[in-house]
Amino acid sequence: MKQIIYILTLFFFSCKAQQQVFPLNTYAENVPINSYFKDLKNELDSYIGIWNASFEDKMITLNISKQLEIPIKLFGKNFYRDQLFTRYEIKKNDVILESTLNKDFTNDIGLSIKSVLTQDNGKSVILLFSGGNCSVGIGTITLKKINASQFSWGYYPGTIATNDITCPPDRDYTIYLPETENLIFTKQ
Repeated sequence: MKQIIYILTLFFFSCKAQQQVFPLNTYAENVPINSYFKDLKNELDSYIGIWNASFEDKMITLNISKQLEIPIKLFGKNFYRDQLFTRYEIKKNDVILESTLNKDFTNDIGLSIKSVLTQDNGKSVILLFSGGNCSVGIGTITLKKINASQFSWGYYPGTIATNDITCPPDRDYTIYLPETENLIFTKQ
């Protein structure tokens, strides 16, 4: 009898612990904790790679990779999500203005760009830019697929000013990412 109770208890807890899988565009508010928002249709794959564009005498390079089952927190609950992770470099006259290509984001999320959701069956993806010093530049970036080798970029910063009380005056608060719509990036 003890063996049956033990087996039933293991079965119950293993069923409870199973992770539920949902498509990327699922709204997180009504799904169980520890759910996994998985790239079931490989919507993110077409954005992976090295991309270039030029804007106002600057050369922008994006290095976009896909990360699987990344832990995230939404609505005070823990989930997992497949996401795009973007590193970038901005140059003017071959001088690097800002680069995260070799940055280790383990302990510092500043300047990170991560996808948060897809739209139109993967034809567009919304990314969140964490901003630079004092979160200046924090905002959303929309990538819209044009074809297999091009997408358009739209960056909408939410914060472009600093707080003189908590932000040290000796930091660089320049937003180097191109603040524009319909900038065309081409895959390399």
